[in-house]
Amino acid sequence: MFATINIYKPKGITSHDVVSRLRRVYGIKKIGHLGTLDPLAEGVLPLCIGQATRLIEYFPSGKRYTAEITLGRTTTTLDSEGEELSNTDCSALDLSLASLEAVLAQFRGTIMQQVPLYSAVHVGGKKLYELARQGKTADLPVREAVIHQLTCVSIDRQNPQHPVLTVDVQCGSGTYIRSLARDIGEALGCGAYMSGLVRTEHGLFSVKDSVDLEALQQSPEPQASLQDPLPYLGLTLLALKDELDAQKLWNGMKVSPPLDEAGVALKVKPNALYVVTWQDKPLGVVQAVSHLLKPVKIFYLDEGA
Repeated sequence: MFATINIYKPKGITSHDVVSRLRRVYGIKKIGHLGTLDPLAEGVLPLCIGQATRLIEYFPSGKRYTAEITLGRTTTTLDSEGEELSNTDCSALDLSLASLEAVLAQFRGTIMQQVPLYSAVHVGGKKLYELARQGKTADLPVREAVIHQLTCVSIDRQNPQHPVLTVDVQCGSGTYIRSLARDIGEALGCGAYMSGLVRTEHGLFSVKDSVDLEALQQSPEPQASLQDPLPYLGLTLLALKDELDAQKLWNGMKVSPPLDEAGVALKVKPNALYVVTWQDKPLGVVQAVSHLLKPVKIFYLDEGA
C-alpha cells in the first residue's frame, strides 16, 4: 500500500488516536500523520500509509487555521483547557477595525514566539508539559515563526466583557497558535486565550477535500478514500524511460535525467528534489547533483511493502 488520506480530525481525540483507528480500518501498521493536531483542535490531518510514510518529510509544511481568541481572560495552557490566570473586563476596549489591524500587523512576517508551557518541546531532557504537570517551572524557549497572513474574520460581541475575535492565519511549520492568541491579547492590553481552532489547510491538503473519520470507519469501501500521495508533494515528477536507469537508481547509483520527446535530457535545477517513476509507478526521490540524479529514497513497491 502506497497512499495518503486527508482526515478531518474531530475535537477530543489525539492525532495518534486517528492513526490507531486507521490501522484497524486498513489492517496495516505503517501509518503516520504529517503533523500533530492538538486534542482540542479539529480539522485537516493528512496521513501517509505504507511506504508513503517515507515521504512525510517532503510534503509542504505550511498551514492555515481559523482561530477563535477569547479576549480578557488568560489560562495556564493558553487555551480553554487550563486554569484561569486573569480576568479583565473588555467592555471599554477599542476593538475597531483600525485598532485591530494595527495590532495584527505586528504579528505578520517573521516573529519570535515563546513556546507554551504545555507543549512537547524538550527542556533539560524533559518535555515541558511533563514538567508543568509536576508543578515545576522552566525557562520557556523563544523560537522564530513565520506568519504569512493574519486577518480578522469577525468579532463576536455577544459577551461584551469577553468578546471573541476570529482570525484567519496562514503560517509556517512550528507556529503555535496558542502563543499567537496570548501575544495578541497582550498587545491589546487585555490578555487572551485560544478558545477554538480549526486547521483548514496543511500544505496542499484542504478541509474541503477531507474525509470524515466516523464515516470512514463505517464505510464498506474505505479504500475509495485513499489517494495518490505524489500530487500533494509539490515536487516535479520525472518519468524514466530506460529500465537500466531504474536498475541503477535501485542499486544506489546516479543516472542522467530522462530525455524529452526531442531526445534531449530534461533540465534539472541544482540540488532540487524530484520524484522519479518507472512504468507509471513511483520509484523514489532523487536530487539533482552535477546534472545527474542522485537517489535519496528508493521504494520497493514490488515487494508488497
